[in-house]
Amino acid sequence: MDETEAITTTGAAEGLGVDVLGPVTGRRGSLELDLGEPRQQAVLCILAINAGQPVTRDRLIDGVWGERPPKTAEQSVYTYVSRLRRALDPDRDPRRPSRPLVSVPGGYSLRLAPEQVDALVFERCLDLARKSHAKDSYETALHSLNRASELWRGTCLGGIPGPFAEFERHRLNELRLTSLELHADLLLLLRRPQEAAALLAPLTCEHPLRERLRELHMVALYRCGRQVEALKVYQEIRHLLAEEFGIQPHESLRRCHELILRADPLLDLPSATLPALPERVPPLREPSHSRHRAAARGKVAHQLPRDPTDFVGRAEELVRLRTLLSPWDGRPPRHVVAITGTPGSGKSTLALRAAHLVRDRFPDGQLYVNLRGATPGMRRLEPIEVISRFLRDLGMSPRDIPADLDEAAALWRGELDGRQILVVLDDAADLAQIRPLLSVPMGNTILTTSRESFTLLDDCVRMPISRMRRAESSTMLARLIGEERVAEDVQATARLIDLCGGLPLAVGIAGARLANRPRWGVVDLVNRLEDERGRLRELAAGDLAVRSSLAVSHDMLAGSDHHLDRTAARALRALGVLQTADVTAPVVGALLDVPADTAERAMERLVDAHLLEEDEPGRYRPHDLIRLFAGEQVAREETETDRDAMLDRALSFYVGTTRLAVKLARYPRAESADVDLGAGPLPLGSYQEAHEWLNREQANLLSAAFQAMSAPRERTSRLGVALVFALFWHLHHAGLPARLLTISRRTLAAGQRLEDHRLEAGAHSLVGLALNMVGRLEEALHHFRQHLILCRRLSERHGEQKALGNLAMNYLELGCYEKCIGCAEKQREVADAIGHRSGEHYALTMIGSGYHGLHRFEQALAMLDEALFKCRRDGNLYQETAVHERLGGVHLDLGDAAAARASFEAGLDCARAAQVVVAEPYLLLGLARSLLLLGETEQAVTHLGRSIASARATGNDEVERKASAERAAIGAVREKPSTSPGRMMAL
Repeated sequence: MDETEAITTTGAAEGLGVDVLGPVTGRRGSLELDLGEPRQQAVLCILAINAGQPVTRDRLIDGVWGERPPKTAEQSVYTYVSRLRRALDPDRDPRRPSRPLVSVPGGYSLRLAPEQVDALVFERCLDLARKSHAKDSYETALHSLNRASELWRGTCLGGIPGPFAEFERHRLNELRLTSLELHADLLLLLRRPQEAAALLAPLTCEHPLRERLRELHMVALYRCGRQVEALKVYQEIRHLLAEEFGIQPHESLRRCHELILRADPLLDLPSATLPALPERVPPLREPSHSRHRAAARGKVAHQLPRDPTDFVGRAEELVRLRTLLSPWDGRPPRHVVAITGTPGSGKSTLALRAAHLVRDRFPDGQLYVNLRGATPGMRRLEPIEVISRFLRDLGMSPRDIPADLDEAAALWRGELDGRQILVVLDDAADLAQIRPLLSVPMGNTILTTSRESFTLLDDCVRMPISRMRRAESSTMLARLIGEERVAEDVQATARLIDLCGGLPLAVGIAGARLANRPRWGVVDLVNRLEDERGRLRELAAGDLAVRSSLAVSHDMLAGSDHHLDRTAARALRALGVLQTADVTAPVVGALLDVPADTAERAMERLVDAHLLEEDEPGRYRPHDLIRLFAGEQVAREETETDRDAMLDRALSFYVGTTRLAVKLARYPRAESADVDLGAGPLPLGSYQEAHEWLNREQANLLSAAFQAMSAPRERTSRLGVALVFALFWHLHHAGLPARLLTISRRTLAAGQRLEDHRLEAGAHSLVGLALNMVGRLEEALHHFRQHLILCRRLSERHGEQKALGNLAMNYLELGCYEKCIGCAEKQREVADAIGHRSGEHYALTMIGSGYHGLHRFEQALAMLDEALFKCRRDGNLYQETAVHERLGGVHLDLGDAAAARASFEAGLDCARAAQVVVAEPYLLLGLARSLLLLGETEQAVTHLGRSIASARATGNDEVERKASAERAAIGAVREKPSTSPGRMMAL
């Protein structure tokens, strides 16, 4: 199953769907629903496009009537919602709440999964196509777009009134045009221009002023051999734009027209994206006289170092550089081109290769200087030194060169006037070092390389580069050590490139070391690099070293006169303290003990210096080798006390924010871990924000907890334990048993090492719960008993009732029902005594479940009904989920399939609202069994499949086995009609 198909496998309200990409329709299975009048349909559309999310009544009123709603608008919304509930769920018992359309505080929510609304499926398909396109998976992207286009049935939200419908109609139509443009581009990439031309012809008629469509159509027609028609397409839009708006076509469209006129080979490249034109057309020059003029005024300098002809990779960058430095149509080259990137990314080599490729374009000479902006141990050149050197190289007497920088810069500009010279300024430290050289006359070009981003430089084309692709790195390595050695162990070669992080400098050093050691295999160097403590030491050959290359960038920031640069250097070092995949500004603020906005500016400075990568806004990640360097630097520059304080502040931030998030997310009360926090939490404000933060930071929180609990300092270890305690229920609800077991055992070890019985007691509870999740019930029993013993010894009543509840749950699963009831009754007594309502809810659930196990069904139902009432009264959504699941099981055993179905469906609603992923496999399995007894076999099979998928995702082997067995039994029944449903359930 591919990604596009996978998005249609789960649903919230079974069989229900809403389609808006055409006339609005609702369907339940194959039955089309009567959705009522247009405004009622408008309400449904708002809820459907926000499927699964709460929508306030005010938002519905604004979306249907706009700024001036009638006085009866609110009452009309009530009426529309009531009618929609009847339409969407016609078989609902009026005494029970609606399942698909539920009330939430201040409004309503339509419980549909994204795959049940065609507009949301369309957007998901488009997103998948974009991601596949970015990964060069063109066939996969095209498949996603074909699926997206099949969903459109006409004008979206046809006939629906109101501001919301108008806005969505425009937004979805724009997305549709975007998808069609991407579709055409993919066809061109796949060398299918005939299909692209057929797709685009009617679209350009329908949207005559959309320039991107015209450009794609022109390229498609040209590649079909229809050059005249392609040119006609351009003439049409040129006349339209001139007549209607008095403007010329966009630069990219003009570029395409010029290329077609010249039948340029660039048009035969697979992509429809072509190199950019210069921004303006210069006056014609006189190249035939330039050499004579230069000879008359001075020398023609050719200073480029040797051409790196064995250069590997960067094909796209080279094509773009050639276009910028030597435009195809004879126009002047760009004024300033800056190649920027991470230390060791190969900026200088790329610049030299590009300069040699275009040297014929600059007949008056090529000047070159290494500015030594990042050369270890060497003073960087001053601007006056560079200008003076260049003027001498152009034939000027040293006596005539002014000592004043401004006068020398003016003379430099005058000397270049009328010439065509390429000036390569390699390894610029910063903008200040090269600014006096940049204002050269038209026809001359400055090509510079730097670790800085030069974001403030006007009239500059910036080309940032980072790591090479793996294939390019592999080719580079093969050039250095021979193809045979690379091919001997493909896995080792891939690992070596990963350890080098795709940095050309690191790959080159690794290749040089292997070349000098012919007896080594690639795996031998890999084994040495696997040790992080020595990796930077190993990546050195002769005077080349990754460490020294990075040190220059760090030292320039640390020694700067600007406070922000020094803060950025300290932030880079601080990243060596915390072992997480990435960081955010608030975390760095805690590390440095500065406000988050100061930390953010420092991190952005490191991004500008190409020492950090920003994969998504606000999340910063260092290259692996930079991370190792940061660890070395912080150990060298900061005292152990300062490093410990940094780490503890970051951990305090994580603990405080996690505690706030789990409180807002309404998780059960966490185990107690008293520890003073040295940093305030992130100010989260809502349930949704809390879940989003926990999901985004989950991997970092686990990494930080592992790091902290392994630390020798007691306070740091305690912070790590506190972080696990705070995070536990989020991980439990997410269904991550293996991860839970690993980190819970580490927590127990930390508590025992600290000789803190409170921490040890809490950790026993976590280990027991994790073992219970993976079905190791006898082992879990031991840890729950230890938890109970320690809590009673410490007179910790809350922990005592929790331990009793966990014992009850474990005895239930072991089939020891009398012991389950006994422990649960004791839990209820303790919970009542301390006023802990959640403990009482849990105890009632366990008592009812124990009676169920003993087949005392009336008592079971009585206890579970009481538990359900109290959960709803107290807003305990998590425990309500469990009660519904248990009630469903009792109803199944009583043969009341309809009641069982209602319980399991209600449980699923609760589980999804509370994001209790771990409960879904059980509820889906129970729902499937109910449907099977009701004779709805197809739906039962669907839910068994969903139960299996959910069980796999949460590591629940037991439910996966049961659901798989029942699905197999249904398959056997289909082959042998005589098999009874009862027999299937027994299997």
